[in-house]
Amino acid sequence: MARREFKWTDKQIEKLNHVIKILNEWIKYRPLTLRQVYYQLVSKEIIKNVVSEYTMLSNMLKWARIDGYIPWETIEDRVRAVHFGRGWNDKKSFIEEQADDFLGGYRRHLMNGQDKFIEVWIEKDALSSIFSRLTRRYCISTVVCRGFSSITFLNDFKERIEENEKQGKCPVMLYFGDFDASGLEMLPAMEETLLNEMGTNGIEFKRIALTKQDIIDYNLPNDPNAVKKTDTRYKKFIEKFGTYAVELDALPPNILEQKIKTAIENEIDIDLFNSQMEIEKQEVEDLTSLKSKVIELLKDQLN
Repeated sequence: MARREFKWTDKQIEKLNHVIKILNEWIKYRPLTLRQVYYQLVSKEIIKNVVSEYTMLSNMLKWARIDGYIPWETIEDRVRAVHFGRGWNDKKSFIEEQADDFLGGYRRHLMNGQDKFIEVWIEKDALSSIFSRLTRRYCISTVVCRGFSSITFLNDFKERIEENEKQGKCPVMLYFGDFDASGLEMLPAMEETLLNEMGTNGIEFKRIALTKQDIIDYNLPNDPNAVKKTDTRYKKFIEKFGTYAVELDALPPNILEQKIKTAIENEIDIDLFNSQMEIEKQEVEDLTSLKSKVIELLKDQLN
């Protein structure tokens, strides 16, 4: 069967070139999501902020990758996942792989000695890779709450809080979500449940983004589908903010990264953090030396 082909027009090629420019501009933050690319195009006034343009872009990026104009790894889909099953061909290949991995994953917990237990919470999974790449540097967890959190999910958080309180740490939630009718209510809803219904006291809740000031400062484009009349919070939102709503995805990746970094570093003792990094550096050197000795012993067994 002949492969179906996409007919590229001059106008589509022009848009594709803008996409490639954006992917190159944000190479440090790749892979990007479809929505991130879309909002960059909107902010540059290359396309209009309407559903038809988003649909067009989705189809165009599909064929841009199929036809080899854009590498597959530059765009990611965070909604879907594959859970692999695997095994080894024999015990020799297993030993060789384990030898490569042996003592290679050590990380000192860089929050040792800090007086706060910090978690970074985000509303949607689509941006989790940007968040987790950065929060991992600080040994801080990124929590994807995906909308209004269930009581089970919040109880898990409560248990993490209680475990850290045994070490004298005060809990802090740094929250990132959309600026829309539901997005503005998610954090207060969690506060209400955790504090007033579950009796979990002493938590600092901080909304880092998006805020109304972010929208003004960075001239962020409106999400035409964000304010839905069917949302029970619709009336309250439009009375306060009007119909202008913005997704977190609209923030340029470098601004988002800086906001995450600043929010974390505002909560920690940087000098103490840096001293833990120095200790980690020496410990990794010690483990590397030990690994070399063990690998030599394994090689003797395999020969």
